[in-house]
Amino acid sequence: MKHHRILCALTLTVGVGACEAGSPAGNPTRETLPNGAVLVRYPALPAMDSVGPEVTESQVDLQLGSRGGDDPNFIFGDIRGVQAASDGTIFVLDYQAVEVRVFSPDGQFLRTIVRQGGGPGEVMEANGIFLSGDTLLWVNDHGQGVVVGVDPQGEEIRRFTKPILSYGYIWDGVFDGQGRYWRQDEHYDDEDEGDEETGPYAGSYRAYYKSFDLSTEEVDSVSLGESTYRGYASIRAEGGSYYQIPFDVSDIAIVNPSGGFWTANTGSYRLTRRGEDGDTLMVIEASLPPIPVTSQDRSSYVEEIVERRPEERRAAEAVTALMPDFKPVLQDMFMDDEGRLWVKRAVPVDTPPFFDLFSDDGDYLGSIRLTFTPAPYRPLRVQHGNIYTLIEDEMDVPYVVRAPVAVR
Repeated sequence: MKHHRILCALTLTVGVGACEAGSPAGNPTRETLPNGAVLVRYPALPAMDSVGPEVTESQVDLQLGSRGGDDPNFIFGDIRGVQAASDGTIFVLDYQAVEVRVFSPDGQFLRTIVRQGGGPGEVMEANGIFLSGDTLLWVNDHGQGVVVGVDPQGEEIRRFTKPILSYGYIWDGVFDGQGRYWRQDEHYDDEDEGDEETGPYAGSYRAYYKSFDLSTEEVDSVSLGESTYRGYASIRAEGGSYYQIPFDVSDIAIVNPSGGFWTANTGSYRLTRRGEDGDTLMVIEASLPPIPVTSQDRSSYVEEIVERRPEERRAAEAVTALMPDFKPVLQDMFMDDEGRLWVKRAVPVDTPPFFDLFSDDGDYLGSIRLTFTPAPYRPLRVQHGNIYTLIEDEMDVPYVVRAPVAVR
């Protein structure tokens, strides 16, 4: 049995300010490491509750969706993808309806493309979209194991078989500036230890990215190294329950569309830009105060588990004993269409996301605090000066939202 971590990507509206002289993040030190890589150290970054020129709060300026009404085009079942063109046209993938709907920049419904079916420009199932330029919308058809490319009117341009036939909740394949499709994968050498008896288990896996060249159709892979995981198994006569350890750290890796990768471990504020050959090109470090795991965190976890499954109290208490002393510093990161790195800090539950932005050269560009909370495990994209993501109301009805990113 394999235990996979779930990465979530987020996004939303905001203004980005350049760092100013005298600001805590405005005086980094730079040095060249023995291997030629550049190390950029920031003595401090703004606190997540701070205000000032370095931190901007987001504001939503457009919302698409409806809980009911006469127009079914505004009623979404399960949104798995949002993309935007340079003119502001918005493409929304509804997984439940198996179709992509197109909206104008002011939120008017325009047309539906990519419906369910087996013909050209049709898909069996789809859990993600990716807009390449303004002319080609890629749709991941996990039902047939292919990626289908259509123009903005829905006419199929081409399709290719995916080099990795894995399935995730939301497709995280990307296309780089060299015309290659990338998809992350993991390889487990051994079965998990401890899966057949109650107690802790641990293991490791090798992470890598596999690429597919759209011109030559060549497949290649790049190793990202070995990662570890651990958990707790509670085996009962009627079956087993497997628990991840809350606040455990994990590894993150994303494709840099201009070449190579950004990697990090959520346990520290250390971001590494690597080439495809594995060489380190740049490291960004910042000092943030550690946040301890409290006794309240542990007791709240037990109460949450016991409320749903009273018989699992002993297992829940065993999990709390395995929790680390400090919480992760980071949660995720992604790149926008302008080549900026968005670093999402780990925040308390029910707290809107907080991002730090960096250039490819390691320059701090400002921080963004959202004034709302995106729906969990849903796409968040920053394209053409706007953030596009989803929110849900008290009835779990999804809505697409747009928020401008104003860079000073």
